[in-house]
Amino acid sequence: MQKKWLYRLILSYLPILFAVVSCLVIVFFMTLNETVRKQTLRANEIYAQNVVQVVDTSLRGIETPTIKGLLLNERVGGFFQEAQGSTPYRDYGVTEALLDFMSPLPMIDSVYLYRRADDKVLMQSFSSSLQAFGDRAFIEQTLADPAAPVWSGLRQMQLFPGDREPRAVVSLSKAVPYFSGEQGLIVVNVRKESIQSMIQEMSRENVDVCLKDQSGGIIGGSEQSCSDEGGREKISMTSAYTGWNVEVRLAGVGAFSLLSAFSNLWALLGFAAIIGGIAAMTYISHRHYRPLGQVMNRITALAEQHRQRGILLPGSRDDEFAFIERSLEKLIEQANDYERQQAEGLPYRRAHMFKELLEGSRDMPPEEWSRETESLGMDGEFGGVIVGIAEIDAYASLSAEHTARDLALFKFMLRSVIQEIADDCGEPLWTEWIGPDRLGLLYRRRSVSDRPADPARLAAMAQQAGGWLKQNAKFTATFGFGSAAEELTQVPASYRKALAALDRKVAEGPDRVYVFGRAGEAVGTGGGMDALVQAVREAALAFRLGSGEWEELIERFFALIAADGCSKEDVVRLMKLLEAQFRREMQELPPPMQEIWAGCALRGIPSSTADFEWIGELRGPLLESLREAEARLREGRMNREHYDLANRMREYVAEHYGDPDFSLTHISEAFDGNAKTISRIFKEEIGEKFVDYLARLRMEEAKRLLVESDESVQTIAEKVGYLYPMSFIRVFKKLEGVTPGEYRKERQSDETKRTRGG
Repeated sequence: MQKKWLYRLILSYLPILFAVVSCLVIVFFMTLNETVRKQTLRANEIYAQNVVQVVDTSLRGIETPTIKGLLLNERVGGFFQEAQGSTPYRDYGVTEALLDFMSPLPMIDSVYLYRRADDKVLMQSFSSSLQAFGDRAFIEQTLADPAAPVWSGLRQMQLFPGDREPRAVVSLSKAVPYFSGEQGLIVVNVRKESIQSMIQEMSRENVDVCLKDQSGGIIGGSEQSCSDEGGREKISMTSAYTGWNVEVRLAGVGAFSLLSAFSNLWALLGFAAIIGGIAAMTYISHRHYRPLGQVMNRITALAEQHRQRGILLPGSRDDEFAFIERSLEKLIEQANDYERQQAEGLPYRRAHMFKELLEGSRDMPPEEWSRETESLGMDGEFGGVIVGIAEIDAYASLSAEHTARDLALFKFMLRSVIQEIADDCGEPLWTEWIGPDRLGLLYRRRSVSDRPADPARLAAMAQQAGGWLKQNAKFTATFGFGSAAEELTQVPASYRKALAALDRKVAEGPDRVYVFGRAGEAVGTGGGMDALVQAVREAALAFRLGSGEWEELIERFFALIAADGCSKEDVVRLMKLLEAQFRREMQELPPPMQEIWAGCALRGIPSSTADFEWIGELRGPLLESLREAEARLREGRMNREHYDLANRMREYVAEHYGDPDFSLTHISEAFDGNAKTISRIFKEEIGEKFVDYLARLRMEEAKRLLVESDESVQTIAEKVGYLYPMSFIRVFKKLEGVTPGEYRKERQSDETKRTRGG
């Protein structure tokens, strides 16, 4: 029986493995070979296009200056028109023009002019008659064929009959005049070596480039690079400008054949690997089958015993599979019963005890702790604990976007990663869910001799867990830690401190770690509720007046909330206060502006604590909606007749409010208007009476001087426009509720408290 099972185990998957791997190896290398061939041909095609483009561009770069610098040159034109009046001096001027034309074009070998009137040929260094000129045949051929290409093919040029060796060139010929050619020719000769050098600079490794003229003459490249020997595939491309042909071939003969040879080598290696795999699987199967054979022997023996006892029912399958099936069913049934008992017992007891510890609802001596933890599978004495809380961020949105199964998976991930990090760091950890989105963490010492608990070390572990979640999960978590509890009675206090630390998430944001009482993280230094209310009033007033300072004041409002460590309930109340203050201030605007404001809606104002997790979620929408409202109000104001006048009056008041004699009459005279009309315009456009605006402006400056300077009240009164200190004190107390001296003392006292608190 053992051999039967062994062969069945080996032969069951060997044919499939062999067939699949063989097919994959063959298909892979065939596909690779074809892909490489196509990509190579495509790359050569693009390369050929580039070569054609570069050659055409270089030759056009010679033709264009020829037209501009020679055909249109006055001295050159005079040479063709003045056959009878030609003099050596004039010819010298023409040769200078030819030299000037050639100097920036190093590819040019020579340039000469042919004049039909007297068959004279003039070059940059000499002149000759056509009969004595070495390149006479090319001139006569060009004149005889007006439809010849702009650029000739490769030719051998001898300028003088006595030249030692002819020079290989391609020539550009231009008729004079441009269309008829009645007066003669301009011939520009370009060296073959210049073109060949340009092509060599563009050459690539393992690629041969060949440039041929219309008749097959090799302008660029060698005989070998232009040869089709070896069956090399080539890419040919003809220039529409010159008619020359560019051919690109692989330099290595039979490159794709070599690739095919390598493919065959890899195929052989693949088959060798398959054979080795078969041998390895056979050997491993023998090794692994030994314990399986022992198990099968025991099952066979037990089945035989049951058969002899008549346990197997008549007609049932009387083999080892039936025995295994019944045994597994019984085992699964027992496991389910055990899991059900565990679900109803131990986990519930653990969670209940965890809750009692945090709430302090059970008086538990150290002896009872040891006994209870032992029964729950957590041995060890009580040596002290630190309570922490891990809260899943944005749990409401997660619940709306994911199923209950996904949420359970998220919770399992959070609990597992925290537990695994604690185990790796040697920190005994007890975790239980204390809410839908909150996991309680109890870092404990098994005895007083263990390493003491350190909140900073636990915070570092929490940051590691948070980093893992950010990289690998679809959610983040915020952690809060309390102080160390050396006794069981101190555990509830540590839990409350962990909650307090976690509450700082409202002000400082999620996905962070907060430790209660950590140095440098003190809260409550923002100035209290009075400063928050004052910031709201100033922001609303600045917004109503159209001052750009409102945005800075809103930022200060959120900074004060963060510094004071406000709870979610406080944030909801403050945001509703801000909304009400803005609504109240906007009621001072003219009716048309109030209608514009009524069409604007402030976003970021929560209706309950469940609408947000931290103030950062409210700040952005609020600022965005206020900016939209500001833009609409500004547009409405710009369309009003007196808005510009009101703005100029406001600037005038800001410049002269320190003048004791400054009044509505003063501003009326300055703007050449009636006092009642000026007052009405000021009220309608600014939203505040002139007298109230002036008094408030003076008081704002006075408050700044009281806080930032040591000047006397009388001096400050004079600076802000009051001749008599008593008048200043009376107005200040009416608007601020306290005298200037009391205001200065309160602000100095608040500053001292903030300094000590920080």
